[in-house]
Amino acid sequence: MESAAHLHTLRDDAIAVWREWLVVVHKPRRIAIVKERDEQRKRISRANANIAAGPDFSLALRNNGSIACWGRVMHMDGTQGDFIMVAAGVTHSLALQRNGSIACSGSNDEGQAPPDGIQGDFVAIAAGGIHSLAIRRNGSVACWGENFEGQAPPDGIQGDFVAIAAGGMHSLAIRRNGSIACRGYNEDGQAPYNGIQGDFVAIAAGGAHSLALRRNGSIACRGYNEDGQAPPDGIQGDFVAIAAGANHSLALRRDGSIACWGYNGSGQAPPDGIQGDFVAIAAGHFHSLALQRDGSIACWGRNYDGQAPTPENDEEDGEDNYATLSANFPFMTDVHIL
Repeated sequence: MESAAHLHTLRDDAIAVWREWLVVVHKPRRIAIVKERDEQRKRISRANANIAAGPDFSLALRNNGSIACWGRVMHMDGTQGDFIMVAAGVTHSLALQRNGSIACSGSNDEGQAPPDGIQGDFVAIAAGGIHSLAIRRNGSVACWGENFEGQAPPDGIQGDFVAIAAGGMHSLAIRRNGSIACRGYNEDGQAPYNGIQGDFVAIAAGGAHSLALRRNGSIACRGYNEDGQAPPDGIQGDFVAIAAGANHSLALRRDGSIACWGYNGSGQAPPDGIQGDFVAIAAGHFHSLALQRDGSIACWGRNYDGQAPTPENDEEDGEDNYATLSANFPFMTDVHIL
């Protein structure tokens, strides 16, 4: 009996030591790992601001802070400055300077791109169909441009926001608590008036659909899904960044590869995805871009206006668009703003 009691005591002592290890060592270590993965996801998703895709043009930040543009319209191409973020709308572009002011280029018929820019203490920008958004350092959102559907209220949006996205006629903003506020056209459910509850870390707005990246790496989808660009059940995976085009969607995996879904009529969203070591993605109307870790840019999809040059295009057309783009390496791959 004494031997059995002694064994029970040893077992209880061992269990106590194991429990203490779980509480003192394992739990904090696990929390630290989860926190680091979360911060990495946020950091990588913000790197998307280094490139942008409009309907028929593309933008990218060079390492020296200047802007490269290629395609049908040359918004800001060669513009010098200390820029840290770019955004592309349908016919206009925005670029955020390190001092918090915003440079604008392109069509301004609805006031979406004032030639003199926008002064303020901004930390993030987004360009939609014919409207623009910017987050101030205090977390509120400034809006300008077309507001027919309420996507850009002139008085802005008050709140503690950390990320924004602008679609065709709708706008999204993530609150610090991870929930999403929505404004604008909602015919297809892309911008529900009551917002979207969840623990989200990144958002993307397409022509008539919306994507939201959860903290766990899965993606929630809302809105028009005729071409499979926004499956109601979402997309499962370990994703770190998202991008929404006119009718297609992209998502960057932690391993650097890209998943694509939605309309692929011009090869902008190959079902098998794109392999590579990418750090940022952008989706236009019929083309897509991805920034590689070495600072080069991969393009695929429609290239009628030179918005997505590839070596194959150059060989077929007898042009050097891709070679010219490649000569501008390296493009910015790190994140310069939180």
